[in-house]
Amino acid sequence: MKDKDLKTSTTSSWKGYNLDELRYARMIALTRIEIERSKLYDAAESTRESLPIVGSSSISSVFRSISKLEYAIIAFKLFRKLSPLFKKKK
Repeated sequence: MKDKDLKTSTTSSWKGYNLDELRYARMIALTRIEIERSKLYDAAESTRESLPIVGSSSISSVFRSISKLEYAIIAFKLFRKLSPLFKKKK
């Protein structure tokens, strides 16, 4: 009696997808991929345009876009990295 119940529960009436259903599912997946790719491209473009260093075509435009505070921060970081080289050894 248990074997008969096991056979009926494992067999189903589902035969799988037909070719049209598979094509439709593939089309939906490819469309979702293309939409996400477009979103990533747009996000990268907006980021590139907002950053002065990446979106610049010349060095002078980079120097014009950096503020005095940023120059001070860069100078301080350089000083901290280079100062140990010039310390007098005892």
